Amino acid sequence: MNQVHFSTRPIILAFLMSACFARILGATEKTYSPKNGDEIEVLSLVLQSEVGTNKWTKRDLICFSVGQMDPSPKLVRTLRQQNLNVCSSAEWPKKFNCGFEVQMQFVSLDTSLSARVRAEVQDLREINAGEGHIAVRSRDGEYSLRKIDGKWAISGYVPST
Repeated sequence: MNQVHFSTRPIILAFLMSACFARILGATEKTYSPKNGDEIEVLSLVLQSEVGTNKWTKRDLICFSVGQMDPSPKLVRTLRQQNLNVCSSAEWPKKFNCGFEVQMQFVSLDTSLSARVRAEVQDLREINAGEGHIAVRSRDGEYSLRKIDGKWAISGYVPST
């Protein structure tokens, strides 16, 4: 009986290793990496607008996602260099340190002309404090952005009904 157990060990190890690699590969598929600087600039403008509109301070840590995917570490670093206090939405369940979350989704993007981004903002403070079980949606709407003379600018915001 011990002989059978030891002979199956390499098979079990191979299975476990392939499961781990599949998990790693699956995780990278769920990471959003911008294709170009235009996408970064558009996301940055939307986040900056939400910070200002919601009157968040520089101390408020904002979790965010793009297209229901976690942002790449490089994108998070780039946005932090633009003085945005952000982290991946995936970090929140580990630390409960984000007061707010912004879930963004590109509706359309023509890097030479315009973009539309849906943004949903959720307040996580009650959950963090143990006083609530569901995030409170504080804003939901769609941003319109235009590229004029090579620079992106927000041209409008329409709240969802």
